[in-house]
Amino acid sequence: MILRAWRQSDLAPWTALNADSENLKYFPRIYSAEESLASYLRLRDLLANDELGLWAAEERSSSEFMGFVGLSKQDIPGVSFMPCHEIGWRLDKKYWGKGYATEAAKVVLDYGLNDLGLTEIFSFTAQQNLPSINVMKKIGLRERPELDFAHPRIDDASPVKWHVVYST
Repeated sequence: MILRAWRQSDLAPWTALNADSENLKYFPRIYSAEESLASYLRLRDLLANDELGLWAAEERSSSEFMGFVGLSKQDIPGVSFMPCHEIGWRLDKKYWGKGYATEAAKVVLDYGLNDLGLTEIFSFTAQQNLPSINVMKKIGLRERPELDFAHPRIDDASPVKWHVVYST
């Protein structure tokens, strides 16, 4: 896997990834094309202007866009440990279960801790998202149940409202 800046050619597969209910099964809903465009522009521009960001992930052997992996600044009002630096990933389902997220997240975590000098990095996800929780464990993050939270930006009736938290 290669982590790189976003390209215009990433927009179509990014939009398809976000419109697929299986890819986003641990999210409150799929994204419209307009929402995917807005997130693409935001991710591209933030990465161009900051040492932190969610890098586009590309499969080395095929040069195909896979999704993203990276570090971002998070500040969700009402969440006790925010603001914070979060490590996160979103890969298309065709790349799941192959170790890509773990491989890239280890590199990004090392970059954040050793190159950027961040003292603590968090990761959080819906409590049902066992694949991402497994990645968190594999990269050495520790469970922080005292920080688990009901995501304030997700509807109370949503099955993905409750989030678990891991950190360095």
